[in-house]
Amino acid sequence: MPNRPPRAAARSGAALVCALGVTLLALATAGCEDDTAASGRRQPATRADMAADSDGGKTLRLGEPTSVTYKRGSDHMRGALRVTAVSVRKGTHAELRTAGAEPSDVRTTQPYYVTMTFENIGENSLHYPFLNTPTGLEDTSGVDDQPLITGDTEVAACPGKDPDDFAVGAKISLCKVFLVPNGIRPSVVTYSTGDDTKRPVGWKVAR
Repeated sequence: MPNRPPRAAARSGAALVCALGVTLLALATAGCEDDTAASGRRQPATRADMAADSDGGKTLRLGEPTSVTYKRGSDHMRGALRVTAVSVRKGTHAELRTAGAEPSDVRTTQPYYVTMTFENIGENSLHYPFLNTPTGLEDTSGVDDQPLITGDTEVAACPGKDPDDFAVGAKISLCKVFLVPNGIRPSVVTYSTGDDTKRPVGWKVAR
């Protein structure tokens, strides 16, 4: 009997220490959560971050816009674009000939004009952005068709000159000429830049 009170006191002391430990741990955890939340509030998502959550890898309808991350590898220029494949239509070799841009394989190909619209939804102006360069066209055989490289030559029916500067909020419509083998039709317009180069967004071309 004389030994029981000390044991009870020891158990009570141990319980008190454990309770204090749990309380301190809870306070420390809450402090970490508060710090994390505060850190998140101090670093809001930018438009470029939101653009990374684009429709890369998906196939959309012609005329349906999507956001993409813009990134130029040479100088790590970065931004955010809203891109739309607007139309795909047949061109003529006569129009290319008038512009001085007729290809050598005139008898085996059919020119198609792909029109795209671009809007700078990022936070920076883009200098020499080459907006239209990543535009591609896949045909019904699953092959990437060849674009007609015109240099400084402008095809009147398919104007595609990039702006030297693309300011925040600016919008522009650009056209690109592709040469599709005779007997084959365009299937999907593609666009890939920045972090989505291996997962281009696509727009289905109606038959």
